Amino acid sequence: MNKFMLATMVGAAIYTASPAKTDMVYEQKLGAAELTGQAQMILFDKINEFKVDNVSDLVCLAENIYFESRAESIEGKAAVANVTRNRVKDKRWPETYCQVVQQGPKRESWKTKQTPEDDAVYYPIKHRCQFSWYCDGKADKIWANKEKTGVTIESNAKAWADSLTVAAWTLGYGNYIDLRDNTDGAVFYYNHNLVNPSWAGSYTYITTIGNHTFLR
Repeated sequence: MNKFMLATMVGAAIYTASPAKTDMVYEQKLGAAELTGQAQMILFDKINEFKVDNVSDLVCLAENIYFESRAESIEGKAAVANVTRNRVKDKRWPETYCQVVQQGPKRESWKTKQTPEDDAVYYPIKHRCQFSWYCDGKADKIWANKEKTGVTIESNAKAWADSLTVAAWTLGYGNYIDLRDNTDGAVFYYNHNLVNPSWAGSYTYITTIGNHTFLR
């Protein structure tokens, strides 16, 4: 998220979470996407609303929900969240949300290959990731507003806010102590309107929710 540099208009009066959490968001690169100013504000508001401790998990999970199911209902977003959570709990996948979401082979940037080893920068290999948005070659940016005018892009802003809310519920924050697994243990899914993957026949069909078919 490129250190979440806030626009001048965003001040302490808007975001009231603890200084430690604010510093964490400013100074660490959390997640993979870049956020517009309003997307940052929505994130800060959700951290504060749900009193989130593990900001890294929240951001990585919410990004996956957003990019994989932005146009889906809350149920559809919850299904993507549950598959991500099921993978975190499964020994076949990594142990953290960021590692699961960003899983895939990486290559070193040609620029840092010419420099000392300790400053190496790595990028995911195109079309080789577990979740396609992470390495599809497109810029990962959450456009909650138009940057030149500041005008809110309502559908994107709502989708990002909903993604953060579902992520928070999935992680056990808020009134939903534990979000029900509406996929019944699924660890795979695909968009049946776009693809018919050859690997799908190797797994057990569970359910269809929105535009996704879920398997395990």
